[in-house]
Amino acid sequence: EGSPDLTILRLQEPPRPSRRPLWIAAAASVAFLALGVMLARPTWRPTRDGPHPDGLALTAGAGIERRDASGRGLPTPAKAALTARAGEVLTCREPAEAHLGERVRVVLDAGARLRLETETAVTLEAGRAWFEVRPGAFEVRTAHGPVRVLGTAFEVDVRGDALHVSVAHGRVAAEGHEIGAGMHLRGGAVAAAPFPAGAWFRQPRLRVEARGPTQADAPLTLALVLENPGRVAIPLRGPSDVRHALWLHIADEAGRPVRELPILPAHVRGDAGFLRPEGAAPGAVLLPGRPLRLAIEIPAPFTSPGTYLCRALYRPAGRPGVLSDARRLEVR
Repeated sequence: EGSPDLTILRLQEPPRPSRRPLWIAAAASVAFLALGVMLARPTWRPTRDGPHPDGLALTAGAGIERRDASGRGLPTPAKAALTARAGEVLTCREPAEAHLGERVRVVLDAGARLRLETETAVTLEAGRAWFEVRPGAFEVRTAHGPVRVLGTAFEVDVRGDALHVSVAHGRVAAEGHEIGAGMHLRGGAVAAAPFPAGAWFRQPRLRVEARGPTQADAPLTLALVLENPGRVAIPLRGPSDVRHALWLHIADEAGRPVRELPILPAHVRGDAGFLRPEGAAPGAVLLPGRPLRLAIEIPAPFTSPGTYLCRALYRPAGRPGVLSDARRLEVR
C-alpha cells in the first residue's frame, strides 16, 4: 500500500464499461441539453416582420417629440429608457437624436418625421435623418422605396420628390443600386458625395457668458464660447452674407423677443475670421476639446434698463441653426 508504482498503474487502468444500456445514457444527455437550451433561450427574439410584444426600446434625446399612432402627444423625458409601440412617430424642431434598442442611433433633422415599425425597420415619412446601425438587418422605408443596410452609417433624405442617400461607412442598397462609403444616390444615379454624410448635424455648441450688470448707456460686453461636442473637426466658415452667421436674441423675462441683432466682425474683439466671406483666418476650424472664445462688444445704446434673457444663434448658410441656452442680463 502506498507504493508509487501501484498508484501509477491505477491511474493508467482504462475505465470499466458501464453496465447501463447506451440508449439510456443518450436519452439522459439529450434531456439535459434540451433543458439547458430552454433555460438559456430568451423569452423573445426580434424578427424582421413582427414587433416586440412588450414594445420597442427607445431612448430619446432632448428635443424629440413623440406621438402615438392616433396623433396624441406622449411624454418623452430626455435620455430616459422608454417603451415605444409600433406606429409611434418621432419629430423634432431642431436636430435631435434617439436610440432604438441597442443597435440603432438616429439623428433627425428639423421637421423630419420618423415612424417606428419594428426593431429592424422604421419609416422615414418626411425630412432627413442620419442612421448608425450595428451589424444586423435593418431597413429604412420611404415613399420612394426601402433603404436596406447591414451595419453602416448613412443618411436618408426624402425631402422633395426624390430619394437621396449618402453613405459614410459600409454599404446600403436602394433603388436597385449598391452605395458605398463616400458615395451619394440622387435622382436614381450614384456619384461621389459632394459633402460628407451627416455633416448637417455636426454643429458647434454655443454658450453665452455674461459680464455681469451693465449700464444702459454703455456698450454691452459678453463672451461667446463655441465648443465642438463631437470627435470630428467642424469648419466655421461663414456664408457670403456675414449677417446670417451669428446673432444675438434678446428677450424679456417672460421670453418675449425684444431685439435681434447680428454679430459682425466689428463687434468681436479678437479673431473673427470665420465670420468673413473667405473664412480663412486661424480659428476657422473648431477642434474637439479646443473651444473658441469670442469677446463681444455691442455699441451703446443697447436697450433700456431691465432684466433680459440673452441667447446666441449660429446659422451659416445651408445649415440648421444652433441656439445657445439663455443667459440672464441685468441692465441698469
